[in-house]
Amino acid sequence: MSRIKILYVMTSLGLGGAETLVLSYLKNLDPRKYSLFVCYLREKPDDLSEEMSGYATMINLKIKNKFNPLTIFQLLKVLREIQPDITHTHLFQPRIYTTLANLFYRKTVLITHKHSIVNIKKHHLFILLEMVINFANKKIIAISESVKNSLSKFEFIPHNKIFVLHNCIDYQKFNKEAVKKNNFDGNDIVIGIVGRIEKVKGIEYLILAMKIILAKFPNVKLEIIGDGSELSNLKSLAESSGISKSVFFFGKFKDVIPFYKRMDIFVLPSVLEGFGIVLLEAMASGIPVVATNVNGIKEVVADMKNGLLIPSRNPEAIAQAVIKLIENPELTYNLVNNGLERARNFDIQSHINKLENLYTNLLGAES
Repeated sequence: MSRIKILYVMTSLGLGGAETLVLSYLKNLDPRKYSLFVCYLREKPDDLSEEMSGYATMINLKIKNKFNPLTIFQLLKVLREIQPDITHTHLFQPRIYTTLANLFYRKTVLITHKHSIVNIKKHHLFILLEMVINFANKKIIAISESVKNSLSKFEFIPHNKIFVLHNCIDYQKFNKEAVKKNNFDGNDIVIGIVGRIEKVKGIEYLILAMKIILAKFPNVKLEIIGDGSELSNLKSLAESSGISKSVFFFGKFKDVIPFYKRMDIFVLPSVLEGFGIVLLEAMASGIPVVATNVNGIKEVVADMKNGLLIPSRNPEAIAQAVIKLIENPELTYNLVNNGLERARNFDIQSHINKLENLYTNLLGAES
């Protein structure tokens, strides 16, 4: 029996959520059953192509211009050469270009992965284009119920066309290094966040909260791991707030586990969030979490059970939640234990089983 050919199409292979998810697929899908290919439109300095190449055939289109119509024909060539059974796209540009290329091919089952809630501030033309592309895809994968509801509401995708497949983590990878945090006596207390340094992540409110926290606990430090367009602004904010000596920016790292091992509290102050996979990583690492009460995050964190939920854009609420954890070791201990169990429910193997079932059902429907 011949192996099933799966082609993943990505924008690039930087250290993002979609890219890391695809790497997990490559590592965990059975190579005896699947023949895997990854096509990416352009390079980044921090790409994952070397690691991915151990599990899949890599195709780099080396596109320089984001909106180059010739990309459609390059992808058409890839489709004709590989002849994939399933083509699985991630993110906007791969979804658009691949769907258009498939109009000239039509021999692959085309599905796409939606990683975020619909941004209604987008130009109407982009939302209209997404609606057309959605129609041409056999199935739309949403990373959370919140993303699914957003897609139904703003892009008018029928509910039965959307398959919810929650993001996942390699639970054992994070848990084997876990050090349960429930006692903050004596040493410096490290608050941490891992993620893109973008406005939507609300990190400015965490920095403002630090001023309140430091007034009561001067031994607290904030470690920010990630990179993005807001980095310079956040450094300036820490400086102007007079707390720069307590706020540390570490940039982007492929391996974040050493940072999780140092953290005593994890805070995700997002204004908007499709899911919040870093919360699961923190929970699996034995860290109590504080997060904003926004769609996506609420599917991961249950307030006062496995974490603390707070209003968004509210430095005072962030500060009070952190202080509550520091002053209540029994509460922190319970949140950590429940968080470990919650994170276990999102292990990669369960995710892969659901993905394989989806692939099988789609191919069965086509035959």
